[in-house]
Amino acid sequence: MKYLFVFALLVGAFVANSFAANDYLWGEITSKDHLISKERVSKGFVVGLRVTKKYVFKQKDNLNALTITAIKVIDKKKSGASVTLVNGGPGWKGATLLFKSKRGKGIKDVVEIYGH
Repeated sequence: MKYLFVFALLVGAFVANSFAANDYLWGEITSKDHLISKERVSKGFVVGLRVTKKYVFKQKDNLNALTITAIKVIDKKKSGASVTLVNGGPGWKGATLLFKSKRGKGIKDVVEIYGH
């Protein structure tokens, strides 16, 4: 009975991890912050391979550009694509994110950038 319980816990953890979304938050969103940008980042799947996508956020008017206070990434596909903040981010005027899917999965995320 003990082994059956442990096995059920392991299977439950595996299933929960397989269908878990990877949502990310760099920085902190406060009441002073404004939504600077909200964009969808997506890329189709390739059977048996991982796909990657680079997302670059730049503001047009660098003199009046807002300082980023937070970057929020929401996984809409619940496929668990991982995201790495490669450059910039909170405290900077721009940011570069690198998305990597799981093998055989695509990317479908929403990137929200806040600043003041």
